[in-house]
Amino acid sequence: MKDAPQRPSEENYRWMLGPEAIAKIEHPTEDMALVDGAMVPLKEALIKIVAMVSKAKKPVMVVPARKILWYEEGAPKGHAKAIRSLAAAMGAEIRPIYDKRPAYPMARTACEINPYHGDLVIAHENYDVAVFYGVECSYADVALKIIALGTNCYRMALCGHFGHVDANITLRDTDLARLKELTAMFHENRLLAR
Repeated sequence: MKDAPQRPSEENYRWMLGPEAIAKIEHPTEDMALVDGAMVPLKEALIKIVAMVSKAKKPVMVVPARKILWYEEGAPKGHAKAIRSLAAAMGAEIRPIYDKRPAYPMARTACEINPYHGDLVIAHENYDVAVFYGVECSYADVALKIIALGTNCYRMALCGHFGHVDANITLRDTDLARLKELTAMFHENRLLAR
């Protein structure tokens, strides 16, 4: 008969207050953005985005597939076109992320696929700048953490809510108007570079 496992003595037990905070950086406030951990005015962050993406050898834009491949109820008119225009102005490849898992075991293969992991794609394709737009916040938070720890990819998050502190640059409240503003800035930068 086996002996019961010994319980640790009180001296060997390590008391912990609780888990460490996920991030020690605050989310950006209104009309501000985070650039490499520092709070800066929004315009300064937009200029930095244009500069970093313009220098990139292989940029990618990570977008939920539902925003660019299918009709999305409630999305502003011309949303998918604005996303594609921005990606074209950046010279970035678009990688659609399927941030909603199919209903297993009865997946409707005509309209659902098993989602790939964006972080693995970024690592294996050697992208040097990744711009996340509209990706579900919980999915983006995890993917950005993994990308930060496993690659040298510069991460940007154009968030429609509060931003993502694990991105090198994060904006909050990104809407259709901001996408168009950023697209215009890329076009202007290209004209100045000639």
